[in-house]
Amino acid sequence: MTSRISPNAATTATETPSTSPSPPHKYGYVDTHAHLEMIFEKLDSRYEEWIETVRAKEQEKMYTLDSVLTIGCKPQNWRKVEHYLQFPEVYGAFGVHPLNASVWEEHATIDGLKEMHRKYPTKMKAIGECGLDYFVRQDPNVVDAKERACPLNCRKQQQFVFKEQILLAKELQLPLVVHARDSGSGDAESDCLDIMREHCDKEQNIHVHCFTGTTAFAKALLDSFPNLKLGFTGVCTFKNGANVREVVKATDVDRIVLETDGPFMAPTPFRGKVAEPSMVPHIAKVIADVKNIAIEDVFEMCRENTRELYNI
Repeated sequence: MTSRISPNAATTATETPSTSPSPPHKYGYVDTHAHLEMIFEKLDSRYEEWIETVRAKEQEKMYTLDSVLTIGCKPQNWRKVEHYLQFPEVYGAFGVHPLNASVWEEHATIDGLKEMHRKYPTKMKAIGECGLDYFVRQDPNVVDAKERACPLNCRKQQQFVFKEQILLAKELQLPLVVHARDSGSGDAESDCLDIMREHCDKEQNIHVHCFTGTTAFAKALLDSFPNLKLGFTGVCTFKNGANVREVVKATDVDRIVLETDGPFMAPTPFRGKVAEPSMVPHIAKVIADVKNIAIEDVFEMCRENTRELYNI
């Protein structure tokens, strides 16, 4: 691997060469999926204070946070998410999460997403997250696991809302952020793949975020869509995350992007804390270990993958 140490400026014969070492190259990274409005509600802090602290901590480190893609999951919180677009390193994706599919109003929701794109043509980078989530019914009083599985009428609504957002992403020529969470039966993976194969363009830029599915599902997605990337979160660092590490192992690094999905699933050693973008390097380290490559290569390749996916 070639050295990335910045060369010293040329010296003249009368100058005394500096004996100070050149500063190390900084490897940039992007948290490609975070929910900033939730993060700072939980931290009871402001973004401005947090980013200053992050920058101070990065002074002596080999990596630096380049950008964050924050996600608006339903019309009711788009305005909160919009607030963060004022910061130069923050970009946004807006859509309707499958667990919010019941709030979809066909014309009003589509018009709202189009308006966000008109308002922020360079800051809104994607439609989503959208997709399928068959894991639980949103009813905490239902205890039985089988009863908690997403019922058929809920699935039909999710499928419709997913399809509509795929079509809108194509119309606006924006990448698509996909959420696919199974109940254990494989139904969500199968349905998600069928819908994507029917409605997505083959060359479409797609980010299947927080990937926790099967290796077979990952392979089918990657084979079907050459510009699709898989996002891995802190789950790959968990003791019980062996299945996710198997997918990482089977996935070429040029198809991987880094994300926290903060405030959820903080990576080891921060389990139980609020996940936030500066924790991404811990995810990169585990990916490097699993792939048996240098963490510098993970930073570089995943950073380039993010440019290809989101133009960030």
